[in-house]
Amino acid sequence: MSDAKRGGPEPVVPLKGEDAFWLTDLYPDAKALFEHEQVSLEEASADCVVVLDANVLLLPFEFTTASVDEVEKVYTGLAKASRLVVPAQSAREFYKHRSRKLAAIADAIDAAILKAQKQIFDKSIPLLENDTDYLEARELGKDIINKGKEIAEKLKAVNERLQDELGVDPVSAFYRKVLGSCVVELQIAEEDRSKVVAEVSRRARLQIAPGYKDQNKEDGGLGDYLVWRTVLEEGQKRQTHCILVTEEEKPDWWIRRHGTFQPRPELIDEYRQASRGKSIHLLPLSALLAVFKAADTTVSEVQRLEERQKENVGRVNRSKNELDDKDRKLELTTAYFEQDRLSQHIDELGALVNELTADFALAPSKSEQEAIWGRLQFAQMDRLRALTELRALVERYPAVTSHPRAVHLLNPSN
Repeated sequence: MSDAKRGGPEPVVPLKGEDAFWLTDLYPDAKALFEHEQVSLEEASADCVVVLDANVLLLPFEFTTASVDEVEKVYTGLAKASRLVVPAQSAREFYKHRSRKLAAIADAIDAAILKAQKQIFDKSIPLLENDTDYLEARELGKDIINKGKEIAEKLKAVNERLQDELGVDPVSAFYRKVLGSCVVELQIAEEDRSKVVAEVSRRARLQIAPGYKDQNKEDGGLGDYLVWRTVLEEGQKRQTHCILVTEEEKPDWWIRRHGTFQPRPELIDEYRQASRGKSIHLLPLSALLAVFKAADTTVSEVQRLEERQKENVGRVNRSKNELDDKDRKLELTTAYFEQDRLSQHIDELGALVNELTADFALAPSKSEQEAIWGRLQFAQMDRLRALTELRALVERYPAVTSHPRAVHLLNPSN
């Protein structure tokens, strides 16, 4: 039976020289393949080391404050027990992408500011000028307008802090408090870097997990390998079971069947070799939180977010015929997320433009028209900028135009 039918890594070209012994090198202890018993998650979690991938570090930017607090409790408990590890590569990737997460939050705040500045009564109804309830309603409307101004000012202050005061957000603040002592740096001398790159290239050539699906990324798949090597070194040093927390679902980490099925067998065996017989489990963040007894509401929230991310990835997979390589797939995933954000922003601005246009036509005085006109111009310009960004996005990633909201918003009649 061929290696492909066995479900193992498949060489992408006919193998020559030492590469022909790739399976022997991958599983050097054939006897252990029968004898090793993978321990249950429940047993492993009692004293395992927990390693965090970069994608898990970025996820809490979309959580409620209560869920962030729950994550902090779990991480703090593990850190105090010296059981939590953040590979240096994960920390670097988190830092690289953090600003993008905060920018998405700032966009949502901008939309709320526009809504808060909406007038309640821009026109009067002369026929009701002696109606007590109507007059009281207008006075209440003035209070709402004033409150809207206060809300807008408060939200502007929040955005200014996000922009100017790096690291003050709740996620970065708790990471600074908890995770600094958990970072593990691989000791790779500069003169040894070429050997590491050669190993990444060899694994990609033989399709050995992890990272071979990322060989067209800017780092050639080095990032996944550095995280994995950190896992192996920690296993070798601690000789304990491991939970790797990751949102990865690619086939260079998992055997797939209707989604993730089992971790790649070479990962399980490579960790067994490094840790002298211990087991490794790969979990998404929601599963880790469930194992360590976080609040059920938090586990459910994280599961919903993970499912939403899977749906976006599913859109990418449906467009795979338009993609040339894995790097293109990852870029398109990002494009879909950005398309969702821009489409929502454009929809909100469009509704606001319509409301302000109607209010302008009914404004009873020139001064009120001028006030409305200023907000209308601002909303129209903001919507035009967002539409320009969306057009640029679909020009670069044509598959995005298959998304119904993008098709609707970019229709000239709209």
